[in-house]
Amino acid sequence: MDTNMPLPGSFYRYPDGSTLQIICIANNCIDKEKNIVYQKMFPPFDIWTEPLSTFIKETGNNGVQIYKSWETGNMPPGINIPANNMDIPASTIPESDVITDSMFREALLNGAIDRKIAGKIPDREIAEKGFMELLDARTYHEKYIIFTSLRKYLDKRLLNNIAVALDIVLEDGDEEEQYDSVLHCLQTFEHYETQRLR
Repeated sequence: MDTNMPLPGSFYRYPDGSTLQIICIANNCIDKEKNIVYQKMFPPFDIWTEPLSTFIKETGNNGVQIYKSWETGNMPPGINIPANNMDIPASTIPESDVITDSMFREALLNGAIDRKIAGKIPDREIAEKGFMELLDARTYHEKYIIFTSLRKYLDKRLLNNIAVALDIVLEDGDEEEQYDSVLHCLQTFEHYETQRLR
């Protein structure tokens, strides 16, 4: 058996911190070429295909670390399993490495991301999940708390996405200026929200 052949259930982590899980090896019905089917292990948990030869070449050249299948109990730290993946028994995932959505949200709202979450999942995933939590927050007060908790994880792209979602126009400037602009708007929104509810 080829030792470079990815096995279903194996995890690969790229240097940027993103992780994927191999679902299966599939045959292309047109050219009979083998394709790899994998799922990204961060929201929105997209499923992708890629020619197997390309995947092996890329992973060999980029220093990707391979993790054994979940069946061995060697789940890499920080892997979030999508709720719809019922094939993975919960008993094989070490409790200390699992970050549930409720744990993540609680850490965001308590300003405890650095203490409870950082290091268990990649920073990029913290930013993306935090962005989704900010969008789902019910009040501007919650949005403000989440936004301040995410300060060190936000880049210009995410700041722009947050501004668009909140219907804020960002002026040109560096990340710090744009962060402050969104923060000021959230403070204003929060102030008028609490005044309205009185």
